[in-house]
Amino acid sequence: MSSIFKKILASHKNNLPFVSFRKPNSNKINTYLCDDSSIKYSESYKEEGFVFAPFHNHYPSIIFLKSKSKVYEDEFVNDSINSTSNSFHQPVSDKKRHLNLVISGIDAIKNNQFKKVVLSRKEIIKIDSIDILSIFQRLLCKYENAFVYVWFHPKIGLWMGATPERLVTLNRREFHTTALASTQVFKGNMNPFWGTKEKEEHQFVLDYIVSQIKNQKNGIILKNFSVSDTYTIKAGNLLHLKADIKGTIGDFELKSLLDTLHPTPAVCGLPKAAAKDFILQNENYDRCYYTGFLGEINTNLKTELFVNLRCVEIIDTCAAIYVGGGITLDSNPEDEWLETSNKTNTIKSVLK
Repeated sequence: MSSIFKKILASHKNNLPFVSFRKPNSNKINTYLCDDSSIKYSESYKEEGFVFAPFHNHYPSIIFLKSKSKVYEDEFVNDSINSTSNSFHQPVSDKKRHLNLVISGIDAIKNNQFKKVVLSRKEIIKIDSIDILSIFQRLLCKYENAFVYVWFHPKIGLWMGATPERLVTLNRREFHTTALASTQVFKGNMNPFWGTKEKEEHQFVLDYIVSQIKNQKNGIILKNFSVSDTYTIKAGNLLHLKADIKGTIGDFELKSLLDTLHPTPAVCGLPKAAAKDFILQNENYDRCYYTGFLGEINTNLKTELFVNLRCVEIIDTCAAIYVGGGITLDSNPEDEWLETSNKTNTIKSVLK
């Protein structure tokens, strides 16, 4: 066992906050270990450290201040730890509830409440024993091109995940965000057929992000603005559509920038306000930090944040898996249920 994993275990045992993470396509694990178990919030996003933000930006973000943490960087060696083959019981009521939710979303779209809404669910499974280091290592090995993390605060809980979606990267004046949406299971082909529904769903996300960046009222002034062609990426056993948006940004405030970008239409919907209201009124559970964002801010003149997808909350001997999917006029409720099931399977494969 590496020394950093021993430090993580010791922090968890002593009920002290920590986060350990690896950025996409990197072999470095970065870790913040805190000696103080009080909760520190960031409202201005002017501090330097690691933030963990909820979906509902009415609530504040938690920050682990770099100046108050012991910070480590270690090399990760991929030992190819096998995924598990456990089977978990899926209650029939979960499916019925989600199908009804999707139908309600489609009806709202037909009634012109919004064009798209992202609807989610929480699946709770029982685990005989939880070894957080083994789960973390499996995530690291399986999701090399994702942001992989384990985050703990004794007054909040333990979260882990491997997200394929970047919210924003700011490296001095270089700006980079992505439009990511639509899902299908990888079947050996990196150039699969994408239907009208999936292409439209991704285009909604891309058009919205571009419109927000071009709207000068939002304070995002980009030079050398560019949007890549849409392409397919692989995250675990799933494929998604993605496009990159880049440029050189002028003067900005990080708080106003994040208020503009978060939550993205990839996790909320369009128009954002109407979709978010529908989510809060109809999902009937609290997303908490699922579809929020996390990552380092103002560290070495760089901010790098990711949307909290493909995540699990560990509660005693239970795992709460959070998954969702974009609903449009062409959505089929059974297909949407299958998409969420495929997403839960990616997390279940690392649990034991």
